[in-house]
Amino acid sequence: MNAKPFSLADHRPGRIGQAILDLLMRRIVPALFGLLRGIAPVFRVPFTHVTLVTRFDDVQEICSRHDEFPVPYQRMVDHLDWVPTFLLAMKDTPEYRQTLAQVHALWRHEDLPRVRAIAKEASEAALDRAGGRIDAIHDLMLPVTLAVIERYYGIPVKAADIAPFRDGAMYIAGYLFGPQTLSPEKIATAKQAIAGVWKVIDEAIAAARANPLPEDTIIGRCHALKITDDAHLRSYLMGMIVGYLPTNTNANGHVLDVVMNEPAALDAALQAAAATDYDAILRVVHEALRMNYILPGLWRTTSEPRVIGVGTTRERTIEAGRLIYISFMAAMMDPRRIADPKRFDPNRSEDVYMVYGYQFHYCVGWAISDAMMMEIFMAIMRRRPRQQGPLVMNGNFPWNLVLEYGA
Repeated sequence: MNAKPFSLADHRPGRIGQAILDLLMRRIVPALFGLLRGIAPVFRVPFTHVTLVTRFDDVQEICSRHDEFPVPYQRMVDHLDWVPTFLLAMKDTPEYRQTLAQVHALWRHEDLPRVRAIAKEASEAALDRAGGRIDAIHDLMLPVTLAVIERYYGIPVKAADIAPFRDGAMYIAGYLFGPQTLSPEKIATAKQAIAGVWKVIDEAIAAARANPLPEDTIIGRCHALKITDDAHLRSYLMGMIVGYLPTNTNANGHVLDVVMNEPAALDAALQAAAATDYDAILRVVHEALRMNYILPGLWRTTSEPRVIGVGTTRERTIEAGRLIYISFMAAMMDPRRIADPKRFDPNRSEDVYMVYGYQFHYCVGWAISDAMMMEIFMAIMRRRPRQQGPLVMNGNFPWNLVLEYGA
């Protein structure tokens, strides 16, 4: 008997639970992290082995010292039939550098015009099809993301597989990068979630072996040029889906929430769209993400005591064995480095942005994400949208945001 397909609806908080989670994640956590950034930027959470790091300079330093502060995600990956492992779970080793080189050989910078063309066509089609009223998350962001996965990655997603594929990828992103805790129930749920994603990937690879795909798709390129074997290709595809579909849906929802509710952001986005200025629309996106980042932080660890900020007034010691939560969200609101951080200003220096991370494990798909977001926001802002009701969340993910717009 086939197992029930995974659905986030089965794990969605109730109305009261979602309201509490919204208050916590959208109000209390940013305020608390902002307070800590000022008075205790390296904060040992009482009765836990977690240290919170919230200051801009400290976050960047820990990222840059990746050999001393490695990621802890491998213990989460171990339960997911994910062999070879996920790129973002790896330390800086020869195996990691080989993996990164193969990923860059598959997802190439020169592919960006093709990605943008797919995203533009899918965005315009979704908006035209909706006829002036659209759920921007489910009926715009998701179809554009799936179009890139199908036409560029070479992974078609059947209609019956869309929900478990989407929901599974989203759950796995939260499982990997959320609280670093494991329980039998959590592991079982993660296995169920990822199964729907593996199914789609495995079917696509098998189909491409039987009927080769064009070389302008990732699977077709891998097979034609023999860049790696199917086991590694399978792992890379999973990584680029888990790092792309949930993150972009999350990011697009957060950006849209800022743009539609911050007059300066909406004005800048509308002006950029009226001038068909893609650079300006991307600056709006990055600034919105700085102000409303997609998650509070990411994890690092250390096996030995480490001192950060040596020789400065911010010198602090982090004890061995600590789980370190580095908050890009808090860091990008640090008034020590960002002037008037609560003010929307799309003309800030690129140096203040860490929306794709910093140095080691910088998002390998950043250019694809930028290309897709530019086309989505150019398409919708040209139509001068009006928000109809608040952003609805499902757990920590933006789930529904209805817009009305002109032709």
